[in-house]
Amino acid sequence: MKKLPLFIVIMLIYSSNADGQKMMKLDDELKTYSQPMEAKRKGISTVGKYEFGPYKIVSGKAGWTITKSKERFVLVNSFKAPIFNLDYNTESKNKSSFVFIANDKDTLLVNLTTNSKASETYIGPLSWLNQSNENYITMISPVADTSKWVMILNTNSGAKVEGNYTAEGVLTDGVTNIEIREVKQWEDGKSPAFGMICGYEFYVDNHSIAAVQSCLDTTKKKFVWLYPDLDEKIKSVIAAASASLMVHTDEMMASQ
Repeated sequence: MKKLPLFIVIMLIYSSNADGQKMMKLDDELKTYSQPMEAKRKGISTVGKYEFGPYKIVSGKAGWTITKSKERFVLVNSFKAPIFNLDYNTESKNKSSFVFIANDKDTLLVNLTTNSKASETYIGPLSWLNQSNENYITMISPVADTSKWVMILNTNSGAKVEGNYTAEGVLTDGVTNIEIREVKQWEDGKSPAFGMICGYEFYVDNHSIAAVQSCLDTTKKKFVWLYPDLDEKIKSVIAAASASLMVHTDEMMASQ
């Protein structure tokens, strides 16, 4: 994702301090039957070593980043004098990975790839993000069996995007499809500033089975919810996917 304007970052911090700690709005059934597991980052590392409940990232590795850019000057009609816009388009690809442990026994290998495109416009000292499109791909490979899971999250942001920010995705092994939906409302009914999201919920057949709170507002804590009746293997995969979304949030903030 491209950088947020500085004034938006400042307003996010300001509004966070004013509102205090919050939890995002959950599906009623998931909220009733699950307990929030606070995710805490341990130590200092490029890939955050998050721990929540019986789940944790034990090691991570940041990969390479490739960026391409193209500039184009556009003449804007003006009654006083000709004005030139600078349209700036970028494409980038980033890779990283981490090792995830569930219940102190099961190991999952997680590989992350981010493909993004963005368009910005500059007029003198002013600039704004027209649109940014990003595909975040997570490959989850449990070591103990042959199943492979992939999570694809598509995010759009910018002035040309309705609501300024949208995200949706899927987590699948080719048989089971788990829908990922954005959550843009806090439990108290308020929404994050500038159309940002609070986190994500995981759905199967329109039934909420899990959620992760991972907001760009770094003063808000991170949480994970898992429906208790889920199969333990599915829990581990969704927990790994949730950890991946936390790592992704860190990457987006690091680019600011």
